[in-house]
Amino acid sequence: MKDILLTEDLDLDIHGGDLTIGNSDLQQQELLLINNKGNIKEFPTVGVDAFSFLQDNNTSSLLQEIRRQFSADGMEVKAINITDTGQLNIDATYGNS
Repeated sequence: MKDILLTEDLDLDIHGGDLTIGNSDLQQQELLLINNKGNIKEFPTVGVDAFSFLQDNNTSSLLQEIRRQFSADGMEVKAINITDTGQLNIDATYGNS
């Protein structure tokens, strides 16, 4: 999906005085992962709050919540898993991407 891009610090990405537009799928995934429910006033049920799952040894609830949030946002979720080294792998895109 094309949208306004943000910097790594989540500020607006501005080059030459203009907002940067580009593929925002990964950006949207990151925002869903780091926000917790209630952070987005207009959509109080949106957000995974992945940080809250860090102390949980059972990763299945995290993976279920990611799948639920991404699907609700309109993404086609093909695969989500956590490797033995703790890396989160996500294969999900918007239908028009």
